[in-house]
Amino acid sequence: MSQIKEDVLSSIQMQKKRVLAHWKEKLLKSPDNIFNEWMETHIKLMFDIFLSATTLSELEKEKYLQEKAEELSRKLIYKPSIVHFLVQNITSIKTEMTAIIFKLPIQEENHFVFYYKLSSIIDSFIFYLLKSLAESEKSLHEAKKEHEDRLTLLGQMTASFVHEFRNPLTTVDGFIQLLRSDRPDLPYLDIIQDELSDLKVKITQFLMLSKKEKTNLKKGIFSLSDQFDQILSFIYPKILESNVQLDTNFIGKLYINGYAEEIKQVLINIIFNAIEAMSRQVSKPVIKITGYQERHQKNYIKIANSGPKIPENIVETIFDPFFTTKNSGTGLGLYVCKEIITKHKGNLICSSDDNWTEFTIILPVSHV
Repeated sequence: MSQIKEDVLSSIQMQKKRVLAHWKEKLLKSPDNIFNEWMETHIKLMFDIFLSATTLSELEKEKYLQEKAEELSRKLIYKPSIVHFLVQNITSIKTEMTAIIFKLPIQEENHFVFYYKLSSIIDSFIFYLLKSLAESEKSLHEAKKEHEDRLTLLGQMTASFVHEFRNPLTTVDGFIQLLRSDRPDLPYLDIIQDELSDLKVKITQFLMLSKKEKTNLKKGIFSLSDQFDQILSFIYPKILESNVQLDTNFIGKLYINGYAEEIKQVLINIIFNAIEAMSRQVSKPVIKITGYQERHQKNYIKIANSGPKIPENIVETIFDPFFTTKNSGTGLGLYVCKEIITKHKGNLICSSDDNWTEFTIILPVSHV
Protein backbone atom coordinates (compact mmCIF):
# COMPACT_ATOMS: atom_id res chain seq x y z
CA MET A 1 0.00 0.00 0.00
CA SER A 2 2.87 2.38 0.80
CA GLN A 3 4.27 1.85 -2.71
CA ILE A 4 0.85 2.61 -4.20
CA LYS A 5 0.68 5.79 -2.11
CA GLU A 6 4.09 6.89 -3.38
CA ASP A 7 3.04 6.20 -6.98
CA VAL A 8 -0.13 8.26 -6.58
CA LEU A 9 1.70 11.19 -4.98
CA SER A 10 4.41 11.01 -7.61
CA SER A 11 1.83 11.06 -10.42
CA ILE A 12 0.04 14.07 -8.96
CA GLN A 13 3.34 15.86 -8.36
CA MET A 14 4.42 15.25 -11.96
CA GLN A 15 1.23 16.89 -13.22
CA LYS A 16 1.41 19.73 -10.70
CA LYS A 17 1.96 22.45 -13.30
CA ARG A 18 -1.07 21.40 -15.35
CA VAL A 19 -3.26 20.97 -12.27
CA LEU A 20 -2.39 24.43 -10.96
CA ALA A 21 -2.99 25.99 -14.38
CA HIS A 22 -6.47 24.44 -14.58
CA TRP A 23 -7.22 25.39 -10.99
CA LYS A 24 -6.17 28.99 -11.59
CA GLU A 25 -8.39 29.22 -14.68
CA LYS A 26 -11.42 28.06 -12.69
CA LEU A 27 -10.94 30.41 -9.72
CA LEU A 28 -14.10 32.35 -8.92
CA LYS A 29 -13.42 36.08 -8.81
CA SER A 30 -14.88 37.92 -5.84
CA PRO A 31 -15.59 41.70 -5.75
CA ASP A 32 -12.65 41.92 -3.33
CA ASN A 33 -9.46 42.30 -5.38
CA ILE A 34 -7.23 41.83 -2.32
CA PHE A 35 -8.80 38.40 -1.76
CA ASN A 36 -8.39 37.49 -5.45
CA GLU A 37 -4.69 38.35 -5.31
CA TRP A 38 -4.29 36.35 -2.09
CA MET A 39 -5.97 33.34 -3.71
CA GLU A 40 -3.81 33.40 -6.85
CA THR A 41 -0.64 33.91 -4.83
CA HIS A 42 -1.25 30.96 -2.50
CA ILE A 43 -2.72 28.20 -4.69
CA LYS A 44 0.70 26.59 -5.21
CA LEU A 45 1.38 26.61 -1.47
CA MET A 46 -2.03 25.07 -0.70
CA PHE A 47 -1.42 22.37 -3.31
CA ASP A 48 1.85 21.44 -1.57
CA ILE A 49 0.15 21.50 1.85
CA PHE A 50 -2.52 19.04 0.72
CA LEU A 51 0.03 16.63 -0.75
CA SER A 52 2.30 16.82 2.30
CA ALA A 53 -0.63 16.10 4.62
CA THR A 54 -1.33 12.77 2.87
CA THR A 55 2.01 11.42 4.15
CA LEU A 56 1.28 12.18 7.83
CA SER A 57 -0.46 10.22 10.55
CA GLU A 58 -3.95 11.32 11.58
CA LEU A 59 -2.71 13.25 14.64
CA GLU A 60 0.21 14.84 12.78
CA LYS A 61 -2.04 15.70 9.85
CA GLU A 62 -4.56 17.69 11.94
CA LYS A 63 -1.81 19.61 13.74
CA TYR A 64 -0.04 20.35 10.46
CA LEU A 65 -3.21 21.55 8.70
CA GLN A 66 -4.15 23.77 11.63
CA GLU A 67 -0.70 25.39 11.73
CA LYS A 68 -0.66 26.01 7.98
CA ALA A 69 -4.21 27.38 7.98
CA GLU A 70 -3.36 29.82 10.79
CA GLU A 71 -0.21 30.86 8.95
CA LEU A 72 -2.13 31.63 5.75
CA SER A 73 -5.01 33.36 7.57
CA ARG A 74 -2.60 36.01 8.87
CA LYS A 75 -2.12 37.17 5.28
CA LEU A 76 -5.84 37.56 4.59
CA ILE A 77 -8.37 40.11 5.88
CA TYR A 78 -11.63 38.40 6.85
CA LYS A 79 -14.85 39.66 5.29
CA PRO A 80 -18.15 37.73 5.25
CA SER A 81 -18.41 38.30 1.49
CA ILE A 82 -15.29 36.22 0.75
CA VAL A 83 -16.37 33.02 2.57
CA HIS A 84 -18.31 31.61 -0.40
CA PHE A 85 -15.45 32.29 -2.82
CA LEU A 86 -12.87 30.91 -0.38
CA VAL A 87 -14.69 27.60 0.11
CA GLN A 88 -15.57 27.17 -3.57
CA ASN A 89 -12.07 27.95 -4.82
CA ILE A 90 -10.26 25.65 -2.39
CA THR A 91 -12.80 22.86 -2.87
CA SER A 92 -12.38 22.99 -6.65
CA ILE A 93 -8.87 21.52 -6.32
CA LYS A 94 -10.56 18.22 -5.44
CA THR A 95 -11.87 18.01 -8.98
CA GLU A 96 -8.42 18.52 -10.50
CA MET A 97 -6.68 16.02 -8.20
CA THR A 98 -9.50 13.47 -8.44
CA ALA A 99 -9.24 13.45 -12.23
CA ILE A 100 -5.62 12.34 -11.92
CA ILE A 101 -6.28 9.75 -9.20
CA PHE A 102 -9.05 7.96 -11.10
CA LYS A 103 -6.90 7.68 -14.23
CA LEU A 104 -4.08 5.87 -12.42
CA PRO A 105 -3.60 2.15 -13.21
CA ILE A 106 -4.44 0.94 -9.69
CA GLN A 107 -7.34 -0.98 -8.21
CA GLU A 108 -10.63 0.89 -8.10
CA GLU A 109 -10.88 0.59 -4.31
CA ASN A 110 -7.56 2.43 -4.00
CA HIS A 111 -8.95 5.23 -6.15
CA PHE A 112 -11.65 5.83 -3.54
CA VAL A 113 -9.24 5.47 -0.60
CA PHE A 114 -7.07 8.29 -1.92
CA TYR A 115 -10.05 10.38 -2.96
CA TYR A 116 -11.63 10.25 0.52
CA LYS A 117 -8.28 10.90 2.21
CA LEU A 118 -7.60 13.93 0.05
CA SER A 119 -11.17 15.17 0.43
CA SER A 120 -10.88 14.92 4.22
CA ILE A 121 -7.60 16.88 4.17
CA ILE A 122 -9.06 19.71 2.09
CA ASP A 123 -12.22 19.91 4.23
CA SER A 124 -10.15 20.04 7.43
CA PHE A 125 -7.93 22.75 5.99
CA ILE A 126 -10.97 24.87 5.05
CA PHE A 127 -12.40 24.40 8.57
CA TYR A 128 -9.17 25.50 10.27
CA LEU A 129 -8.74 28.42 7.87
CA LEU A 130 -12.26 29.77 8.49
CA LYS A 131 -11.89 29.19 12.24
CA SER A 132 -8.62 31.13 12.32
CA LEU A 133 -10.09 33.96 10.23
CA ALA A 134 -13.11 34.21 12.55
CA GLU A 135 -10.86 34.36 15.63
CA SER A 136 -8.73 37.06 13.99
CA GLU A 137 -11.88 39.06 13.22
CA LYS A 138 -12.97 38.80 16.87
CA SER A 139 -9.56 40.00 18.08
CA LEU A 140 -9.64 42.85 15.57
CA HIS A 141 -13.11 43.88 16.76
CA GLU A 142 -11.95 43.91 20.40
CA ALA A 143 -8.87 45.95 19.50
CA LYS A 144 -11.03 48.41 17.56
CA LYS A 145 -13.38 48.78 20.55
CA GLU A 146 -10.42 49.48 22.83
CA HIS A 147 -9.10 52.03 20.31
CA GLU A 148 -12.50 53.78 20.19
CA ASP A 149 -12.61 53.95 24.00
CA ARG A 150 -9.18 55.56 24.04
CA LEU A 151 -10.28 58.07 21.40
CA THR A 152 -13.32 59.01 23.47
CA LEU A 153 -11.14 59.66 26.51
CA LEU A 154 -8.61 61.55 24.41
CA GLY A 155 -11.41 63.63 22.90
CA GLN A 156 -12.65 64.62 26.35
CA MET A 157 -9.15 65.58 27.45
CA THR A 158 -8.31 67.58 24.34
CA ALA A 159 -11.65 69.42 24.41
CA SER A 160 -10.99 70.98 27.79
CA PHE A 161 -7.33 71.59 26.91
CA VAL A 162 -7.91 73.15 23.48
CA HIS A 163 -10.73 75.43 24.66
CA GLU A 164 -8.17 77.24 26.81
CA PHE A 165 -6.29 78.28 23.67
CA ARG A 166 -9.16 80.08 21.99
CA ASN A 167 -9.32 83.22 24.13
CA PRO A 168 -5.60 84.12 23.90
CA LEU A 169 -5.63 83.37 20.16
CA THR A 170 -8.55 85.74 19.68
CA THR A 171 -6.62 88.40 21.59
CA VAL A 172 -3.49 87.85 19.47
CA ASP A 173 -5.58 88.01 16.30
CA GLY A 174 -7.10 91.32 17.43
CA PHE A 175 -3.71 92.89 18.10
CA ILE A 176 -2.46 91.75 14.69
CA GLN A 177 -5.35 93.64 13.09
CA LEU A 178 -4.47 96.74 15.14
CA LEU A 179 -0.82 96.50 14.13
CA ARG A 180 -1.84 96.08 10.49
CA SER A 181 -3.89 99.30 10.60
CA ASP A 182 -1.32 101.32 12.62
CA ARG A 183 1.84 99.93 11.02
CA PRO A 184 0.93 98.49 7.60
CA ASP A 185 4.62 98.42 6.63
CA LEU A 186 5.59 96.24 9.60
CA PRO A 187 7.32 93.09 8.25
CA TYR A 188 6.22 89.50 8.91
CA LEU A 189 2.60 90.34 9.78
CA ASP A 190 1.33 88.18 6.91
CA ILE A 191 3.42 85.24 8.08
CA ILE A 192 2.15 85.63 11.65
CA GLN A 193 -1.44 85.85 10.40
CA ASP A 194 -1.05 82.73 8.22
CA GLU A 195 0.46 80.71 11.07
CA LEU A 196 -2.30 81.86 13.40
CA SER A 197 -4.97 80.85 10.87
CA ASP A 198 -3.35 77.42 10.53
CA LEU A 199 -3.38 77.01 14.31
CA LYS A 200 -7.08 77.96 14.41
CA VAL A 201 -7.86 75.26 11.83
CA LYS A 202 -6.06 72.62 13.91
CA ILE A 203 -7.93 73.71 17.05
CA THR A 204 -11.24 73.48 15.20
CA GLN A 205 -10.34 69.96 14.07
CA PHE A 206 -9.58 68.88 17.64
CA LEU A 207 -12.85 70.35 18.88
CA MET A 208 -14.82 68.57 16.18
CA LEU A 209 -13.08 65.34 17.19
CA SER A 210 -14.23 65.79 20.78
CA LYS A 211 -17.87 66.18 19.60
CA LYS A 212 -18.24 69.16 21.93
CA GLU A 213 -18.02 71.90 19.36
CA LYS A 214 -21.46 73.48 18.98
CA THR A 215 -22.00 74.78 15.49
CA ASN A 216 -23.62 78.18 15.08
CA LEU A 217 -23.69 77.85 11.32
CA LYS A 218 -26.95 78.24 9.46
CA LYS A 219 -28.36 75.19 7.74
CA GLY A 220 -30.07 75.61 4.40
CA ILE A 221 -30.37 74.55 0.77
CA PHE A 222 -27.47 75.63 -1.43
CA SER A 223 -25.86 74.78 -4.76
CA LEU A 224 -22.60 72.82 -4.74
CA SER A 225 -21.62 74.17 -8.16
CA ASP A 226 -22.23 77.79 -7.06
CA GLN A 227 -20.27 77.16 -3.88
CA PHE A 228 -17.37 75.78 -5.87
CA ASP A 229 -17.19 79.03 -7.85
CA GLN A 230 -16.57 80.80 -4.52
CA ILE A 231 -14.00 78.19 -3.48
CA LEU A 232 -12.17 78.61 -6.78
CA SER A 233 -11.48 82.29 -6.09
CA PHE A 234 -10.07 81.30 -2.69
CA ILE A 235 -7.79 78.49 -3.90
CA TYR A 236 -6.73 80.13 -7.18
CA PRO A 237 -3.53 81.73 -5.79
CA LYS A 238 -2.44 78.32 -4.44
CA ILE A 239 -3.22 76.70 -7.81
CA LEU A 240 -1.07 79.26 -9.64
CA GLU A 241 1.75 79.06 -7.11
CA SER A 242 1.88 75.25 -7.43
CA ASN A 243 1.58 75.29 -11.23
CA VAL A 244 -1.37 72.89 -11.09
CA GLN A 245 -3.59 72.28 -14.12
CA LEU A 246 -7.17 72.45 -12.83
CA ASP A 247 -9.97 70.90 -14.92
CA THR A 248 -13.54 71.33 -13.68
CA ASN A 249 -16.84 70.07 -15.03
CA PHE A 250 -20.07 70.57 -13.10
CA ILE A 251 -23.34 69.40 -14.65
CA GLY A 252 -26.27 71.25 -13.11
CA LYS A 253 -26.59 73.17 -9.85
CA LEU A 254 -26.41 70.12 -7.50
CA TYR A 255 -28.52 71.34 -4.58
CA ILE A 256 -28.11 69.91 -1.07
CA ASN A 257 -29.52 70.78 2.35
CA GLY A 258 -26.79 71.37 4.91
CA TYR A 259 -24.08 73.65 6.24
CA ALA A 260 -22.37 75.42 3.35
CA GLU A 261 -19.29 76.43 5.37
CA GLU A 262 -18.65 72.85 6.48
CA ILE A 263 -18.92 71.47 2.93
CA LYS A 264 -16.62 74.28 1.80
CA GLN A 265 -14.10 73.17 4.43
CA VAL A 266 -14.23 69.59 3.08
CA LEU A 267 -13.65 70.64 -0.53
CA ILE A 268 -10.79 73.01 0.31
CA ASN A 269 -9.13 70.42 2.54
CA ILE A 270 -9.20 67.69 -0.13
CA ILE A 271 -7.97 70.06 -2.87
CA PHE A 272 -5.12 71.41 -0.72
CA ASN A 273 -4.15 67.83 0.21
CA ALA A 274 -4.03 66.99 -3.51
CA ILE A 275 -1.79 69.98 -4.25
CA GLU A 276 0.53 69.02 -1.41
CA ALA A 277 0.67 65.36 -2.50
CA MET A 278 1.75 66.37 -6.02
CA SER A 279 4.07 69.23 -5.10
CA ARG A 280 7.29 67.22 -4.79
CA GLN A 281 6.77 64.15 -6.95
CA VAL A 282 4.81 65.22 -10.05
CA SER A 283 6.31 67.34 -12.83
CA LYS A 284 2.93 68.19 -14.41
CA PRO A 285 0.36 68.16 -11.60
CA VAL A 286 -3.30 67.87 -12.61
CA ILE A 287 -6.49 68.09 -10.55
CA LYS A 288 -9.80 67.07 -12.14
CA ILE A 289 -13.03 68.02 -10.37
CA THR A 290 -16.37 66.77 -11.68
CA GLY A 291 -19.85 67.17 -10.27
CA TYR A 292 -23.05 65.52 -11.41
CA GLN A 293 -26.37 64.13 -10.22
CA GLU A 294 -27.44 60.50 -10.47
CA ARG A 295 -31.12 59.57 -10.85
CA HIS A 296 -32.20 62.76 -9.04
CA GLN A 297 -31.21 61.11 -5.75
CA LYS A 298 -27.46 61.53 -5.23
CA ASN A 299 -25.00 64.34 -5.92
CA TYR A 300 -21.48 63.26 -6.79
CA ILE A 301 -18.33 65.36 -6.57
CA LYS A 302 -15.12 63.64 -7.65
CA ILE A 303 -11.75 65.25 -6.93
CA ALA A 304 -8.93 63.39 -8.70
CA ASN A 305 -5.23 64.23 -8.71
CA SER A 306 -2.30 62.85 -10.69
CA GLY A 307 -0.14 62.39 -7.60
CA PRO A 308 1.60 59.18 -6.51
CA LYS A 309 -0.50 56.10 -5.77
CA ILE A 310 -1.62 55.69 -2.17
CA PRO A 311 -0.87 52.12 -0.99
CA GLU A 312 -3.96 49.97 -0.34
CA ASN A 313 -3.22 49.58 3.37
CA ILE A 314 -3.15 53.38 3.74
CA VAL A 315 -6.35 53.86 1.71
CA GLU A 316 -8.12 51.58 4.20
CA THR A 317 -7.11 53.75 7.18
CA ILE A 318 -6.87 57.18 5.56
CA PHE A 319 -10.01 58.48 7.32
CA ASP A 320 -9.01 57.20 10.77
CA PRO A 321 -8.35 59.91 13.39
CA PHE A 322 -4.69 60.75 14.04
CA PHE A 323 -3.56 58.81 10.97
CA THR A 324 -1.15 60.91 8.90
CA THR A 325 1.81 60.51 6.55
CA LYS A 326 2.82 64.16 6.95
CA ASN A 327 5.66 65.17 9.26
CA SER A 328 3.66 68.05 10.73
CA GLY A 329 0.12 66.72 10.24
CA THR A 330 -2.44 66.15 12.99
CA GLY A 331 -4.13 63.25 11.22
CA LEU A 332 -7.50 64.95 11.69
CA GLY A 333 -8.11 66.70 8.36
CA LEU A 334 -9.62 63.80 6.42
CA TYR A 335 -11.22 62.37 9.54
CA VAL A 336 -13.10 65.66 10.06
CA CYS A 337 -14.02 65.70 6.35
CA LYS A 338 -15.50 62.21 6.70
CA GLU A 339 -17.40 63.24 9.84
CA ILE A 340 -18.87 66.30 8.10
CA ILE A 341 -20.03 64.30 5.07
CA THR A 342 -21.49 61.58 7.32
CA LYS A 343 -23.29 64.30 9.29
CA HIS A 344 -24.87 65.38 5.98
CA LYS A 345 -26.07 61.77 5.42
CA GLY A 346 -23.48 61.26 2.69
CA ASN A 347 -20.35 59.24 2.06
CA LEU A 348 -16.69 60.04 1.35
CA ILE A 349 -14.63 57.42 -0.50
CA CYS A 350 -10.98 57.25 -1.53
CA SER A 351 -9.52 55.17 -4.36
CA SER A 352 -6.03 55.20 -5.83
CA ASP A 353 -4.13 53.60 -8.70
CA ASP A 354 -0.95 54.29 -10.66
CA ASN A 355 -2.59 57.14 -12.60
CA TRP A 356 -5.05 58.88 -10.29
CA THR A 357 -5.98 59.28 -6.64
CA GLU A 358 -9.66 60.15 -6.35
CA PHE A 359 -11.89 61.30 -3.51
CA THR A 360 -15.61 60.87 -4.17
CA ILE A 361 -18.17 62.84 -2.16
CA ILE A 362 -21.74 61.51 -2.32
CA LEU A 363 -24.54 63.66 -0.88
CA PRO A 364 -28.34 63.39 -1.05
CA VAL A 365 -30.14 65.67 -3.50
CA SER A 366 -32.31 68.46 -2.12
CA HIS A 367 -34.98 70.05 -4.31
CA VAL A 368 -35.43 73.82 -4.30
